Amino acid sequence: MTNRALLPFSALLLLAACNPAAPAEETAADETAVRPRAVVTVERVQTDTLTDVLELRAVSAYPAKDVLRATTTGYLLAPVPVPGQLVRAGQTVFTLQTKEARTLHLDQLTGDPRLRFSGIIRIASPRAGVLAIVDKLAGDYVQDGEQLALVYDQTRFGFVLDVPVTQLRYVRTGQSCRITLPDGRVLPGRVAEVLPAADLATQVQRYTVRLIGPAPQLPENIAVTVQLDKTAPYRAATLPRPAVLTNETQTEFWVMRLLNDSTAVRVPVQTGLEQQGRIEIKRPVFSPQDRILVSGNYGLDDTAAVQIEQRGRE
Repeated sequence: MTNRALLPFSALLLLAACNPAAPAEETAADETAVRPRAVVTVERVQTDTLTDVLELRAVSAYPAKDVLRATTTGYLLAPVPVPGQLVRAGQTVFTLQTKEARTLHLDQLTGDPRLRFSGIIRIASPRAGVLAIVDKLAGDYVQDGEQLALVYDQTRFGFVLDVPVTQLRYVRTGQSCRITLPDGRVLPGRVAEVLPAADLATQVQRYTVRLIGPAPQLPENIAVTVQLDKTAPYRAATLPRPAVLTNETQTEFWVMRLLNDSTAVRVPVQTGLEQQGRIEIKRPVFSPQDRILVSGNYGLDDTAAVQIEQRGRE
C-alpha cells in the first residue's frame, strides 16, 4: 500500500482519538455551571446586655446543730420522736427513766409528798429546729452521754461555697448571688461569712451563703450552683452561637458575611462572653445592615457562592 493511500486512514484515526475528549469536557463544564449553591440562612447583629459571671459549686448545710444526749443511764420511755419532727426551744423531746427507778418501781409509789424523786428525766431541745436524726427507740437502754438525736436549726440553713484562691478577688461578704437548685429553681442569696481556713490540697477558700427570703425544705449535702457577677452589666453586639466558626484548636474565629444576595466572604472576629446561646463580638464592628450566615456556613470557602433561604423577616 502506498503512502498516499494511508493518509486518509491516518486522518480518520486522528479524528477518532480527539472526538471522545470533547464530550467529556463539555459535560464537566455543564456540571460546573449547574453546581448547586449552598443554601443558607442569615441574621443581623443585635445588641444585648451581658454580665461576666463566676459559676461555682456549693452544698447545702445546717451549720448550727445540737446533739441531744442522755444525761444518765436508763431506759427511754414512749413516745420517742421521729426524724423530720419539728421541735420548739425548751420542748421535752425524750423522757428517760433511770435503771434504779425501774428496779424499785418508783413510778408506782404514791401518797408520800417527801418522795420527790420519781426517776424520770426529761431531755429538752435547747433551740427550735427539726430532728434530722433519731438514734434510739422506746424501751432502749442508753448510757450516760450517749447520742439520742440531732437537731438542725432551720433558721441557720445555708450553703457552703468553695472558692478557688485564684478567684478570691471576685467574691466578698455581702455580695448578691443566684443559687440554682438541682430541680432548676433559682433562688436569691447573699455571701454571708468567710471561713478562716483554706483547704491545703484543693486550695479553696470556704464561704457561707444564705438565702434571701424563706428557705425551702432541703436536706443537707445537696449540690447546687452559685453564680456571682464578676462585672457590672454592659451592652454588647452578639450573634447566635452557630454563626461563629472556629478551627480545631479554637485559636481562630470567623463568620461568613454576605457581600450580596449570592456571595459570602469570610471575616475574622474576636469573641467575648457567651450567654444563653449568643456570643459577644468584640471586633470588628458590624453595621445593623450586615447579614451574617447562621446555617449552611460550615465548610464554606472564602468568597463562596450561596443561596439565601427565604424567610419572612429576611
